[in-house]
Amino acid sequence: MFTVKYLEEIKKLLDEEHSKTQKNKILEYVGDDPEKMKALMSFFLDRKWHWRYNQRAAWPVGYLGRKFPKLINPYFDSMISMMDNPSHDAVLRNILRILEDIVIPESYEGMIYDRCFLFLNDPNFSIAIRVFSMTVLFKISEKYPDLQEELEASIRMHMPYGSAGFKSRGRKYLKAINKMKKDRTN
Repeated sequence: MFTVKYLEEIKKLLDEEHSKTQKNKILEYVGDDPEKMKALMSFFLDRKWHWRYNQRAAWPVGYLGRKFPKLINPYFDSMISMMDNPSHDAVLRNILRILEDIVIPESYEGMIYDRCFLFLNDPNFSIAIRVFSMTVLFKISEKYPDLQEELEASIRMHMPYGSAGFKSRGRKYLKAINKMKKDRTN
């Protein structure tokens, strides 16, 4: 059962500092315990907390979500909703980071694709958000090749103005898309 003890302990860990060392302490504390994850997710997703708690919880949630995808399953709806209005860039960045590495339920693919397409094409979003979105888009387009033309056009449109990281990831996916096109025509 979710206890106040877990909530208090995670709050204390989040209050200490925002560092890699602290993230690792949180990862060690939560591990693969669903009840401790529930407490951490309350700081990540709940707007009753100051946005700084959402931000500080984001990094460990990103790691745990990729390492133990089953831990985030109960929060999938909330995470996807949070993509529309995150309290902090770190929240959106880590949701996308998780989506890069997990199997996205089919019922969410269209909704996630639409949101990620908007993020990719909006230069007001951080490079990390745009690049993680590109990966999620590519991942979905592997299953639905009809989407690749649209994705390819967007990547090409933003390549001249992209950062080194954007260009590197863009080249990787353009190359993969072209290879898949050739494989389909052969």
